[in-house]
Amino acid sequence: MNINCNNNVAFQAKFMNTKSFKEVVEYAEKNNKLLELDSAFNKLHNVQGQDILIIHGQTPAGIYSSFRMGNRSVQNLSMKAKTPQESSFNAILELSELGRKFRKLLGGEVKTDLSAEQVISKYSVNA
Repeated sequence: MNINCNNNVAFQAKFMNTKSFKEVVEYAEKNNKLLELDSAFNKLHNVQGQDILIIHGQTPAGIYSSFRMGNRSVQNLSMKAKTPQESSFNAILELSELGRKFRKLLGGEVKTDLSAEQVISKYSVNA
């Protein structure tokens, strides 16, 4: 029996299953963007981090959307979004690029436990 220590789910960034999270998934399904969302989640899932909490809504001042990981938080300022769900969806896609916004949320450099062998195994077939 093989035990792969690199797949320890305790070290993978995941989203908390809250009402906001479900609304983002429903938005993606309704707008035929589940594949984009799944791709973003897959990339984020392979990063070592803590659980991510989505908080979004709408006030008379406008739409707000933020992400929390531990004691860190980043705001999503999207003027194009018409709903909080769309704003959070767009922010998840941006976070999955593992750029400045994600490093700020993570509190440092992005760390992953992926190896070249895992990528080859996951995305290729023997010729």
